[in-house]
Amino acid sequence: MTILNPKLQVMRFHILFLFAILFWACPGPTGETDPNTITNQQFTFHQDMNQLYYGVTVEETYTLENLSKVSINWYGTSRSNSPDTLTLYDDGTNGDILMGDGLHGLKIVNDSTNITNILGDDSGHVYMDFVATYKTETVTVSDSFRIGNIIPRFLSISFPDSMPHPTEPNYYAIDSIFVSVFDPYGLKDIRSCYLMLKKPDGSFANNGQPIYLKDDGVKSSENISIWDSKANDGIFTRLITIGYENPVGKYYGIFYLYDWGGLSSTHMDSVVVYE
Repeated sequence: MTILNPKLQVMRFHILFLFAILFWACPGPTGETDPNTITNQQFTFHQDMNQLYYGVTVEETYTLENLSKVSINWYGTSRSNSPDTLTLYDDGTNGDILMGDGLHGLKIVNDSTNITNILGDDSGHVYMDFVATYKTETVTVSDSFRIGNIIPRFLSISFPDSMPHPTEPNYYAIDSIFVSVFDPYGLKDIRSCYLMLKKPDGSFANNGQPIYLKDDGVKSSENISIWDSKANDGIFTRLITIGYENPVGKYYGIFYLYDWGGLSSTHMDSVVVYE
């Protein structure tokens, strides 16, 4: 057995202890970034125009390096998707509002010519990474946004092209209207479906009040125009009736579809009433 000099043992302990202090006091890089480098992340789905908007405020310098590019990795509705890489601008073009204000933006049409991860009748969340590129540094912030209420839409509208004008008082020309609708949150999210019928003289039928279509499976005993064959099948129905007192000419049917969030779709069709 080798016995060390006690003074050497103490010296060795001091050296090891000093080494341990130096080791713990000098950690390696943590990978953290300045939380103020990327701020004010924005995303909007403009459904009425089928456009996507992205925006983010980025500092012009990071670790004494100048900003060279701002981009996003766009995953759409799932982070498992292969992302689209899109460049954001701060020059007042491509959807950026004000040049040089530090807010980098991009507005694009939501179609396959621009991105792979397009949005359809989706709900839930979308995912993206905001990326600021400097000379040798890259700062990335991952974020997600909830897709807002999706606009309900018409799938099809069956509206007569023409109808004969009744030849005698108390006679009516009658035809059917079928409107098939869709809402990504389900038919329970449909608040109303109606039309405004504009006469050839510019006035509106039903004293200018909405003419409601129904999807309740009910046939009215008081109004022959109100009937529906099957409840909650997504097909709103009604009869259109032209009486002897109604004028000859072209009528315009303006259809409206509303959900409970206040979003709406419209569609115009026409019918010619002839002698």
